[in-house]
This record gives sequence, C-alpha cells and structure tokens, in this order.
Amino acid sequence: MPILQHVRNKETFQILTIYLRYLIGGAFVFSGIGKLMGGRFIPAGSMQIPIEGMALDVFFETLFRTGIWWRFLGFGQVFAGLLLVTQRWSTLGAILFFPISLNIFFITISMDFRGTPIVTGLVLLGNIWLLFWDHTRLKVLLYPNRDVEITIVETSDQLGVPRIWETLGLLIFIISISFGNREKFSLWSILCLLSGLVGLFVFKMYVSKQKVK
Repeated sequence: MPILQHVRNKETFQILTIYLRYLIGGAFVFSGIGKLMGGRFIPAGSMQIPIEGMALDVFFETLFRTGIWWRFLGFGQVFAGLLLVTQRWSTLGAILFFPISLNIFFITISMDFRGTPIVTGLVLLGNIWLLFWDHTRLKVLLYPNRDVEITIVETSDQLGVPRIWETLGLLIFIISISFGNREKFSLWSILCLLSGLVGLFVFKMYVSKQKVK
C-alpha cells in the first residue's frame, strides 16, 4: 500500500496514531479494571429501559453475576489496553482489541444504547485504522502455507524516540488503573490529557535539542 506507507512516514500521522493508541488503550483499561476487580458496570436498579421485555440493568446484572467470565472480560480489556499504550507491542494490542471493539459495537446496536453506537463505532474505526497502520507487519498472516519470503522494511512510528512514548504509555496505564472508576471519569480524563500534553512537550523539546546539535 504505497499511499498508506507515504502517510506512515508523515510525523503528524505518526503522532496522531501514537495518541490514538493511548486514547483507545487507556479508555479500555479505565473501563475494564472495574470488571476485573469484580465491580458492576451499572449499579443495580439504576437504569430501567425496557428492551424487548428486558431492562439494561438486568442485562448487565446478568453479565456481572457470571463472576469469572465478567472478570475475564475485564482482564481482556486491561491486557489489550496495556499492549496498546506500551507502543512497543501495540500491533498485538490492536489485534486483540478488534474482536473486543467489534463485539461492543454490535452489543450497543442490538440493545439500542441511543447515541452510544456512535462512540463505539468510532472506536471500532480507530481500531481498524491501527490495523491498517501496521499492515506491513500483519501481511505475513495473509499468506499461510505458501513458500514465499516476505521482507518487512518500515520506518519506526515512534519518531526515533520510543523511550518517551513508552514512558508516557506506562504513565497513562498507571493513571487508568488507579482511577478506573466511572465516578472519577473527569479526573481520569484531565490527568490523561495533561500527561499527553507533557509527553508532546518533552518530544518537541527533544527534537529542538537534536536540531541544535
């Protein structure tokens, strides 16, 4: 894909992709840690919206009462989110996230979550973009059982300073697991936003110093 490779070499798109990983990964760590710890997604009795004879709170309460499976859902979200924000293993994270984001999207459509399908649809599109971004790493999977040699040559999408982005990813992960409570969404959002801005500032300062040298 020459066009995608051309886009991939642009610094602006590299930064946008890096932060898209933070956004998706951090959000799912934030929402998944509660399930992993055994918490409810919606407090019992807080939402009564009939859907073909069943209310949303009944649906989520049923999922919650599965116990191990509910925690496993949370673990899947947290683990895939961690892989994404590390940047180093983001390709594997994007692969793991695809069935999760696709499943969530169809759940919100099937149960008429009002405007929520727009949000989950955007997350799914973001996930697809991350997969396309790493197409050179994934294309080997498209040629199973064939006697072909594939050479992967690509420019790093961490702008030559992976330590900055990996450190920022670790910080966002720590913030997300520390404030993984829907009641603290605003605080989590502010802390992640500030961390992202600081990370971008550090990167720009690093680039400026390199140019001076």
